[in-house]
Amino acid sequence: MRFSPGWKMTLFTALLLPLLLTLGSWQLDREAEKIELQSLHERRTSSAPVPVEELDWQVGDVAYQPVILTGQFDNEHYLLLDNRIQDGRVGYEVLMPFKTSSGQRLIVNRGWVAQGATREQLPVVVPVQDTVTVSGSVYVPISEPFLLSDAQEVQTNEWPRVVQKIDVTAWSELLQTPLLPHTVRISQASPGALTAHWPTVNMEPEKHRGYAVQWFAMAAALLLMYVYFGIRRNTPKPNDE
Repeated sequence: MRFSPGWKMTLFTALLLPLLLTLGSWQLDREAEKIELQSLHERRTSSAPVPVEELDWQVGDVAYQPVILTGQFDNEHYLLLDNRIQDGRVGYEVLMPFKTSSGQRLIVNRGWVAQGATREQLPVVVPVQDTVTVSGSVYVPISEPFLLSDAQEVQTNEWPRVVQKIDVTAWSELLQTPLLPHTVRISQASPGALTAHWPTVNMEPEKHRGYAVQWFAMAAALLLMYVYFGIRRNTPKPNDE
């Protein structure tokens, strides 16, 4: 019995096997990252909220830090973060400028609203009047979002504006005012909160582990096929002389 799979099968396996192993390892890395994020979220959310003015936004790690802020919403100039899903329904997250009593300006995510009957029919967002005190947590994106296209967002002079991703630097230029570097996700009990249900991660760690098992299983199956066809290809048939 001689093992000789042929150059085509060997090339196919040599190209595909590293890819499958890399994808499996990447999923395991993502699982570890999500577990760490969940641990950080639990530690941070169990601590008492601090006034937003006391945070070291430039140096400290402020992700998930509970905060409390007093001031006024800018009901006239807000943004709608597109393609947000809540309970299977498509909608937007309402990102509204907020000026604190101490003069700081930042973007507060008031939560989710449903999309209108058509894409052109934007939702009506109830304004928040007067000075209010809201609580929430700092949101720091862990990666660039996946976008369906590289099309630029349409810029008009009308508000609200629909945006595809969180970009505080661009919004600072748009609003012509300095903004704190990260958004704050409002808590459900705060004045002005819409549907404010914030998942810690967009995919549970267990799913990443399941995907990793699938990729590694495909790699194992590829190796078995390589060995099987390499042996079968050179196994004499009963009628062969």
